[in-house]
Amino acid sequence: MQKTENLLQEVEKQDCIKYYDDFLLKACRILNPYETIVQNWHINYICNRLQKEIERIGRGEKRTKHIIINIPPRSLKSLMASVCLPAWAWINYPELKFISTSYSESLSLEHNVMTRRIVESEWYQKNFNLKITTDQNTKHYFENIHSGYRMCSSTGGSITGKGANIIFIDDPTDPQRAFSEVERDKSIRYFAQTLSTRLNRPDIDMFFIIMQRLHENDLTGWLIANMPDAFEVISIPATSEGNIIPSDLIRFYKDGLFFPDRFSKEVVSNLRLSLGMYGYSGQMEQQPAPVEGGMIKKTYFKIIDSAPQQINWNYTIDGAYTENEKNDPTAILAYGMKDGNMYICNVESVWMEFPDLMKEVVRFTQWNGYSNRSRIFIEPKASGLPAVQILKRETMLNVIADKPPTTDKITRVNACLPFLESGRVILIRGAWNDSFIHQCCTFPNATHDDEVDCLTMAISREQTNSQIISVAL
Repeated sequence: MQKTENLLQEVEKQDCIKYYDDFLLKACRILNPYETIVQNWHINYICNRLQKEIERIGRGEKRTKHIIINIPPRSLKSLMASVCLPAWAWINYPELKFISTSYSESLSLEHNVMTRRIVESEWYQKNFNLKITTDQNTKHYFENIHSGYRMCSSTGGSITGKGANIIFIDDPTDPQRAFSEVERDKSIRYFAQTLSTRLNRPDIDMFFIIMQRLHENDLTGWLIANMPDAFEVISIPATSEGNIIPSDLIRFYKDGLFFPDRFSKEVVSNLRLSLGMYGYSGQMEQQPAPVEGGMIKKTYFKIIDSAPQQINWNYTIDGAYTENEKNDPTAILAYGMKDGNMYICNVESVWMEFPDLMKEVVRFTQWNGYSNRSRIFIEPKASGLPAVQILKRETMLNVIADKPPTTDKITRVNACLPFLESGRVILIRGAWNDSFIHQCCTFPNATHDDEVDCLTMAISREQTNSQIISVAL
């Protein structure tokens, strides 16, 4: 009997050494012996992916990509990544060094302490016998006898003089402050100016970023836009309606749910209400705006193959006059009115300096139905007034300085919602449809909103004109 028990213990020990997901389940019992981990497919999937990278780093092989994991809160994401992974990695590679950061210093500190609790536990010491040094053992930083260490910091915090083989970025932005551009920029700057230089072996070591999506321009969004070839994205939304990456993960969803034992249909429904449409779409579906749209819904737009006959095309320009793609672009929208409906035949956003932009305005308007009855409205901001004067003088186009807005963007969109909700904005089918609808549906969370500005300017102008005509009649 004793031999059988010893054999079972040895098998369990070897499984924990070989398989990170087995180790995770045992380690979680150390942290909370009265709570049983509810198994789900994503635990094995993520653990296997993390294990593959730890083993590669331990062998000193070159990295293909860093990893971003977007997943709902309360999905064991911190336990799988920043808490238990260092303790498992040290069994075979005790020299590895880890840095972990989070938006909250107290949360980051808690994760550090939890890792230390696992390593110092009787179970870990009995099976793996890895000691922590007595002179380097604090809540913020502890080191093992093979010079491997784990330290923690918060977004913006100091890690002067320290580097690592694995850097965890675990929820870099507070969900309650995600609408603040200042807070989002803080996490982006911290990555770009501090963390990005802290890998000990830049071609081997790596970043694990694990977070819920909060805004189109959160850290995940910024990295996808600026370093798309450097990061592999794994996106696991709460339901099959969300942003699933890689797409074949949908095969694991049951009745449209990724984790039915924790996020049942009832729970998901309640979260839609409690988080609101923006919070729910980002945190649960890993999309910074709802699938059906935010203030502006995808269903508001009709798409047809061709425009009505004998329609007059007008143009709205929201100008920026710069080649720098980090700044706002110039948006140009071509539209016409017929029977109370607005038809949009094309929209584009371009980053151009003033002379090239003037040429593009001529090209765009001529390509999209300009006639002697057409009008080109330019918002009188920045170089808007000189643009009006130059276009009038050099091109003979019918250019008009639009009235400057007197309210903020959200108020202007709200004023246009009845017109949009009634299905009176009709798009002519084209390659531009998807990007235009995406920007509209992600407003006010979109990185750029210039095409939305053009849309609201056009609707507001036509609504004003119709009111004037009604009064005159």
